[in-house]
Amino acid sequence: MLTNGSTWFLVADGRRARVLIEERRGANLEAPADLAMEISEDELYDAQDRPPRSFDRVGAGRHAMDKGRSLHEQEETNFLNRVAERIVDADKQRRFDHLVIAAPPRALGILREKLAAVQSRIRAETPKDLLDEPEPKLRERLQELLR
Repeated sequence: MLTNGSTWFLVADGRRARVLIEERRGANLEAPADLAMEISEDELYDAQDRPPRSFDRVGAGRHAMDKGRSLHEQEETNFLNRVAERIVDADKQRRFDHLVIAAPPRALGILREKLAAVQSRIRAETPKDLLDEPEPKLRERLQELLR
């Protein structure tokens, strides 16, 4: 059971994120527009972008030096890093007491790593993509996480 205080619900995937705020236990959830984030045009890779290439040791072949990551995965990682930075900054300003995270498994793993500084405030996590849930159902599912 949570003590009183402000609870932030971070709902994210690799391209969008938003925060719903419950100022005190049992209060309505608010969705401030300034805490809704989306991957920006600057973060999207250009279709002509490619990872660096290298020649094979033997023969005329070449291969990508991308360490097995695609450019889509890299832009999602960059976006989730930006989301985590906003949450850590909000924690430094003492804007929330509790944090609940809902994100697909890959995104949740990245967020866990980047939110290590606020680990003591995380009260619940779920490896589900709830971003496209209808508003009433989303509110219900988020509040179920705290029961």
